[in-house]
Amino acid sequence: MEIAYLHLITNHIPIIGVPFALFILAIGLIRKNDAVKQLGYLMFSLLAVATIAVYFLGQGGEDFIEELPGVEHDAIEDHEEFAVFALASVIITGLVALFGFIRYGGISFLFGKPESERQSAPGWLGVVVLLLGLLSAATLGYTGRLGGVIRHPEFHGGVQPSASKEIEKTESADRDDEDEKGRGRNRGDR
Repeated sequence: MEIAYLHLITNHIPIIGVPFALFILAIGLIRKNDAVKQLGYLMFSLLAVATIAVYFLGQGGEDFIEELPGVEHDAIEDHEEFAVFALASVIITGLVALFGFIRYGGISFLFGKPESERQSAPGWLGVVVLLLGLLSAATLGYTGRLGGVIRHPEFHGGVQPSASKEIEKTESADRDDEDEKGRGRNRGDR
């Protein structure tokens, strides 16, 4: 299995996981449920680790794909440069979430200790993680789009219509021209 293939498979983990963790954390904040908030914090922490792995798989994938025909080196560089911002935003989000998880009873949560023995996380912490998570989701989404440009021509206008589609368009345009010419001759007869 090629490292580029592993990057393509694993990059979807943070791209999909961060919005999912945002949803879980938002539910916890809205419902004021510490267990659900702790689950959100734990998810962000694990996603930070996964994002680090995805980033380094991308480094190895670059070596593989940059020599392929039709691959623009600039597209790879754009993707790689923005991936650093995505990585940083997810790591920062994960560290803040990990702080909240450890400091406010996440370990007790994992081992099923009653809520009465755990300290409740302050609301501001959840809002900070939520805002950082939104930033992370945005940077991950844009990084994924830049990565798609590398080998997906539909992202950058490089898709050419097939020959059969061009023939259909030409024939359709010819029929439209004939219809308009016919209508023009009959206008004066009314």
